[in-house]
Amino acid sequence: MMNVSQMKKSTHPFVQLLVMVMFSLLMLLFTTVLTSVLAVVGVDVMSTGNMLWLQGVTQVLTFVVPVLAMTKLYYRGGEKAYYRLDFGGRKWLLALAGVAVWLLLVPLVDWLTVWNDSWHWGGVWARLEEALRSMGEQSEALIERFLHRDSVGALAVNLLVIALVPAVSEELFFRAGIQNLLQRWFGNAHCAIWVAAAIFSLGHGEVFAFLPRFLLGAMLGYLYVFSGSLIVNMVVHFVNNAVLVVAYWLYYRGALGVAPDDPMAMPWLLTTCCALAAAGIFYATFVLSRKGE
Repeated sequence: MMNVSQMKKSTHPFVQLLVMVMFSLLMLLFTTVLTSVLAVVGVDVMSTGNMLWLQGVTQVLTFVVPVLAMTKLYYRGGEKAYYRLDFGGRKWLLALAGVAVWLLLVPLVDWLTVWNDSWHWGGVWARLEEALRSMGEQSEALIERFLHRDSVGALAVNLLVIALVPAVSEELFFRAGIQNLLQRWFGNAHCAIWVAAAIFSLGHGEVFAFLPRFLLGAMLGYLYVFSGSLIVNMVVHFVNNAVLVVAYWLYYRGALGVAPDDPMAMPWLLTTCCALAAAGIFYATFVLSRKGE
């Protein structure tokens, strides 16, 4: 009878990836059925609070559980090494450097957001564009509904459900799950990073916000490879989400005069300098330090 170690060696990464994705789809179906059942028994699933918690549960079930199940099946006993859950030594400095890289990329992300949103499809694609934009607007309206609360308690809940849960679950699924398996399949980290970044962006379901998320996904992919720690990724991803949550909270309390989703419209020269500084910090902190190991 084949043991776990032999199974891991003999099972192609594509099969492992397929198992994980199928498990994710099953969990998504389960959460859909669960929502319907709750509605039938009288739970107000359309209230803001219940919708928020259901979204958090959906994230955990569709992103975290499939990766845990896949690694239990194919990497039993070696899950920690597979995930790269290392935050010892000076990893906290790498997390801070990752946050700095992300902050310096914000002007470029803002420019890509505006440019991506300006795309228009004519002819036979016009109706598809209209449908996709409508889906994106509904998704944005839902998130804004969650964020449109100014109490301290609402801020704490939003930091948990909108910032922390996605940071942990998405990094597990897209980096430790998809990117890891793609790298084992392709044998090339760069290909795995960019393909996983594209899947990460498309997975958010907003075609006209594809480019900024694609850039964020690629940055997180390279952080994962060069830091060697999924926790570094989770920290950076959490900060990315938390900044938006806090900004909206301050805006709705009247402490912030500019809406967080308003374009920054920073000059191209400054945007370019910030992007180059981000690349410099990344190279000096992550690439050179790895070469010295």
